[in-house]
Amino acid sequence: MIQFDSRKIKKGDTFVAIRGLTVDGHNYIEDAKKRGAVKIYDQGDTKQILGKLASEYYKNPSSKLKIVGVTGTKGKTTTCHLIHHILTQNGKKTGLISTISVDGFHTTTPDVVTLNKTLAKMVNQGYEYVVLEVSSHGIDQGRIAGIKFDISVLTNIAPEHLDYHKTFKEYKRVKMMFVNSAKYRVFSPKTTDLKILKGDFNNINAETAIEVCKELGISKEESLKVLKSFKLPSGRLEEIKNNLGFRIFVDFAHTPDSLEAVLKYLRTITKGRLISVFGCAGERDPRKRSKMGRISTNLTDLSIFTAEDPRTENILKILNQMKRGAVNKKYLSIPERGEAISYALSVAQNGDIIGVFGKGHEKSMCFENYEHPWSDYDFIMNQINGYKNLTGVILAGGRGARMHSSLPKILHAISGRPMISFSLENLRNAGIKNIVTVFGYKRNIILKRLSKNINFAIQPKPLGTGNAVLNAFPKIPKKTSMLLVINGDDSAFYTPKTIKNVIELHKNNNSILTFVSLIQKNPAGLGRVIRNKNGKLLGTVEEKNATEKQKNIKEVNDGLYVFNYKWLQKNIFRIKKNSVSSEYYLPDLIKIALKNKEKVSVYKLPDSSEWQGINTPEQLIEAEKKMQKKLQK
Repeated sequence: MIQFDSRKIKKGDTFVAIRGLTVDGHNYIEDAKKRGAVKIYDQGDTKQILGKLASEYYKNPSSKLKIVGVTGTKGKTTTCHLIHHILTQNGKKTGLISTISVDGFHTTTPDVVTLNKTLAKMVNQGYEYVVLEVSSHGIDQGRIAGIKFDISVLTNIAPEHLDYHKTFKEYKRVKMMFVNSAKYRVFSPKTTDLKILKGDFNNINAETAIEVCKELGISKEESLKVLKSFKLPSGRLEEIKNNLGFRIFVDFAHTPDSLEAVLKYLRTITKGRLISVFGCAGERDPRKRSKMGRISTNLTDLSIFTAEDPRTENILKILNQMKRGAVNKKYLSIPERGEAISYALSVAQNGDIIGVFGKGHEKSMCFENYEHPWSDYDFIMNQINGYKNLTGVILAGGRGARMHSSLPKILHAISGRPMISFSLENLRNAGIKNIVTVFGYKRNIILKRLSKNINFAIQPKPLGTGNAVLNAFPKIPKKTSMLLVINGDDSAFYTPKTIKNVIELHKNNNSILTFVSLIQKNPAGLGRVIRNKNGKLLGTVEEKNATEKQKNIKEVNDGLYVFNYKWLQKNIFRIKKNSVSSEYYLPDLIKIALKNKEKVSVYKLPDSSEWQGINTPEQLIEAEKKMQKKLQK
């Protein structure tokens, strides 16, 4: 095999040392030899050498196919899909390689070894044509080295990826190097009379695709006929149907030009207000941030600036740069992307359009160097189909004295994100539309990070969980019939599915109160669940008040509750101040309900994988390791 990653070397392989942005393969030559590499290439243009070797290894597959390569600043993916659709609908067996079409390709263009392997597979399966999306990074990094292109397509070119290419001149040079390498070249028109797709920009892409297919022997008439059945690819002006009275679109627009184009189109079909939700990626060209802020505030009635792959940059810094371009005050900054979308959904009215931009089809979002699961489409679907009469309360007012830090506990990061981010996102994805977060210690710092536009309550003094929930009451919608309560410092690992299961158990059992328990090998610091010898629930006890015998119990109350809200409103005042801590404990309601012989349900977690208490720096380290392992799955 041909390898450029020394970790993948097996006995008999060939290793090509590639000098990348952050890693230089020349530093791993000895490692490659130890792993069994029999031939090493480390001199000359090794990117081109790797392409030549990969092509030869897979028997030059690109020479046995007609390959169309599509590049450009915007419209690449849509144009690729349009060409593929026309060809396949006209009976041509055609492959498609892009970030959307092939699972596992996180970049637009796969590495040259993977690319040749994929092309060879297509040859073996009898394909005649392949449409390949080509990025400027892919060109410059040699990912298409040695590939024979029959047609190159340039959709457009505007300043982009200048963080990588440094100058627009160099960016253009790289693009044109690919375009000029093909036998035949197609350049996108600037205007079109076509009206078969949403937006002029998409119709221009269609015109370009028709021109490509004409070169491959398919007439314009034949192309237009089959384009009637074309659907835009995932995350490209994708409308999320609903019965809420307003329209929602998800689009990949992440450059000034693409954002302007899609907003201008949406403006033409908006009956009410146009609301945009978008961010600017970290570690990418910062010059576009103020431009996008200006474009959005100029074209919309409300712009909500939020996160989009912040990576190692401070999200507040990115948002401030976006705000500098604002031409009016019709904007908000909500750093948490989920909260930004939820806010847009909560304020939208009949006739409005919400456009959520920047992520499109993508299934993850990068914080620090960690890819966290994320989908705009899935998040929106979970919200619009969520619980109407359920409110979630996140208890986040604690100081966290044992953390030995002046930073509020819930702002301590796990894999690049404040722990409160996970609590909010998990509840939202479980379908909880209404959330009240209760703050106390240094709430102004927390609100700066989360936004004052979220629904929050204040606990003036740390008087326990019962008092915290009581302080949330004024912010709870009147229509609420069920109230879910969760801790902001131990809920990062819950899955939305588990949270929904707890809610459904509560509903199906017609319970007054439901809480979650689990078995802990070391239950120190946690409230114990008390049962009789037959397993019947008798109540719970806080460790401070537990007897030595009770402290040996391994089943603990992990702090997630669902209440009948009317019952809670009547009974929360019956909680008595704890004689040891002088606080009001929410678990006392379990005792009150059982004493009155009212229905209490227990949802027992199968293990501790979805729960992690964080009260000390050591537990934060444990949570970090646990989250990294979870993200790697």
